[in-house]
Amino acid sequence: MSHKVLRAKQTKKLIGRTIFYMFIVFIIMVILLPIYFLLSISFMSDQEAYDWPIPLGLSFQGEFKIEPVLGTSEYLVSVYSRSQEAYMSLIQGSKIDQMSEFLRNKTNCNVSEEKLNEAIAEVNALYETNSNRINTLTEEISNLEKKILSLNQNIIKAKRNLSIVEGRESMEAVEEKLRADLKQYEAEKEIITVEIEEKKAELTPLNSTHFKVFKNLFANYVTFFKVTRDSIPALMRSIQVALLTVFIALTIGGMSGYAFARYVFKGKNILKLSTLFVRMFPGIAIAMPMVIILAEMGFYDKPIGLSLVYSVGQIALTIWITASIFMGIPVELEEAAQVFGRTRVGAFIHITLPLALPGLAASAMYAFIGSWAETAQAIVLTQFNPTFPVVVYQTMVGAKGMVNLIAAGGVTMALPAVLFTILIRKYILQMWGGVKV
Repeated sequence: MSHKVLRAKQTKKLIGRTIFYMFIVFIIMVILLPIYFLLSISFMSDQEAYDWPIPLGLSFQGEFKIEPVLGTSEYLVSVYSRSQEAYMSLIQGSKIDQMSEFLRNKTNCNVSEEKLNEAIAEVNALYETNSNRINTLTEEISNLEKKILSLNQNIIKAKRNLSIVEGRESMEAVEEKLRADLKQYEAEKEIITVEIEEKKAELTPLNSTHFKVFKNLFANYVTFFKVTRDSIPALMRSIQVALLTVFIALTIGGMSGYAFARYVFKGKNILKLSTLFVRMFPGIAIAMPMVIILAEMGFYDKPIGLSLVYSVGQIALTIWITASIFMGIPVELEEAAQVFGRTRVGAFIHITLPLALPGLAASAMYAFIGSWAETAQAIVLTQFNPTFPVVVYQTMVGAKGMVNLIAAGGVTMALPAVLFTILIRKYILQMWGGVKV
């Protein structure tokens, strides 16, 4: 009996652990899949981004096919679509320089004029060698396509007539005849379609040549900075605003948090709670009156003005984080340091501050990310000197349908916040593990 109970407990424990791990995997997938999808699109060319369904995997090279257009001096260039599993026509023409530029912009592949000339020379040689067979196959395909067109007309006519007589008892014989004709037309169409595909498969190696070119994976990022207004200066301004916000939030919020943790005074709890009231107001509601105030101070449309506005909400969060950290550090450590000759300020700098670094790092991370990603307030508080999120937003609004370009801007926007978090990750991990004294 005890053995069965033990096995039941082990089974229950195993099921619970399996469910837990499945839940963790689900959470990770929910977080990572959108990030991966965004990264993939940011590296895709226009042709890939507008293909459907959009391929999730990255491709590092483009596969091209070039063939002559019969009866003209032009050539048709196609690119292989992983979604359609077939070659899709891109451009037809005879001007090599224009074709090369178009292919570069459309596929992010540096298809040089020399490469096109080599492919054209090769396809011309193929055509001269197989001209008779090419002409025969082309004519046969043309005739079969005419038959397909005639069959399509018959199918449409049969379906229309069938819809008229369908369900009428007096016209059952006519209905049966129409159904038989429709079935015959569709069978003939299927046979001819297969025959056309076979002849095209035979024709392809006779009048076309294939070549591969490596993609420029960072073409979208380069294009984004080229076509967006003031993008690089805006990026520098955003970094400046974020660092100023971190400095203001840590300086004022950190000292306030220490005061809340170490001193006792009337109204302390009410004052501590009131610091979070400002976070209840939408950022845009605070930004509107701040336009007048910053203009009078001479800080409107300047990084320092944005930092002051962003700091309003970040200071309150910093107070709450640092106050909790300082409360976890025993005051006896400061008193012991003072006994051995340290001043109160010296005891704070050499004893308390190093122990509070994880909390300060967490506050810095929240302040940096909060100010870096802010868009609504930046739109109101800037005019001629926008921040990088504003530039990305304007690109998103103006570049309708350019999803790969927008994705490149989004990844670029996220990168500084990720790098900043990586730089302070050691202190963040220490905070998650608790302050060790």
